[in-house]
Amino acid sequence: MVTKKPETATQQIAVVLGAISSGQPVLDMLGQLLGKDASIELHGVFIEDEELQKAAALPLVNELCRLTLSVREINVPRFDRAIALRRRTARKVFEGLARRKGVAHTFRTAHGSTLSLLQETIRTSGVTIFEPIRQLSAPAVRQPIRSRFTSRRIVVVVDDLDTGGEALKTVALLTKGRPDRFSILWRSKKPAELDAMEQLVHQWLPNRPARLLVLPDQGVQNLIASLQAERADMLVIGASETSLKPELLGSLLNRLECPICLVRPSDSARSRR
Repeated sequence: MVTKKPETATQQIAVVLGAISSGQPVLDMLGQLLGKDASIELHGVFIEDEELQKAAALPLVNELCRLTLSVREINVPRFDRAIALRRRTARKVFEGLARRKGVAHTFRTAHGSTLSLLQETIRTSGVTIFEPIRQLSAPAVRQPIRSRFTSRRIVVVVDDLDTGGEALKTVALLTKGRPDRFSILWRSKKPAELDAMEQLVHQWLPNRPARLLVLPDQGVQNLIASLQAERADMLVIGASETSLKPELLGSLLNRLECPICLVRPSDSARSRR
């Protein structure tokens, strides 16, 4: 009798793209996570935020063209054409990447609140990658953008031991196990859990990270300030109940500048709780 091999669960990876951000940092991150793996399905979600559409309908809304430095009025037809162009471009680049990597993929447009749609996507995907909302009044002088071939500094935030393992596995893929490229922020609720955290790091990472920082759990503002101080190029965080709360997720969307990867525990991990 021939024993059948157990089927490998398909990993659902969602990529959230929007009308304000460029999306390129997100797609660069995605490229590092993908191989020619038939067990991965990619789902692109282009969000058309209802608040932006309402803003475009207001009178005397202007934008500054960054190429010509000329000011022009935004109206609904012009806004709709710009969104349609961004959507087509995002879809073309996303689908091209998926085809090159040989993975199954879908692409859809979603209308509504960015925060609500993001929460919904995270709850139904194993990994959700998104880029924070850029401020509309961006400063004229910005730091040089890193090349996609430059090594990025990654910070992984661990809220609890259940979601921490999945986040650490993702960081190992993104960094190819190089400890100099990432650090860990451990949001400690109980000092006694530090030993368990050390064991989790030893279990999932081939090498110790550059830094393992213990951050007292003192709320969202403390976490955001710590992440900004780390000056990370990428953030990886476990999709716990804490990280899905509107206060934290909204702060990640509006106050950070690096692409973010939220990793949900697998079904097997959740069943062990």
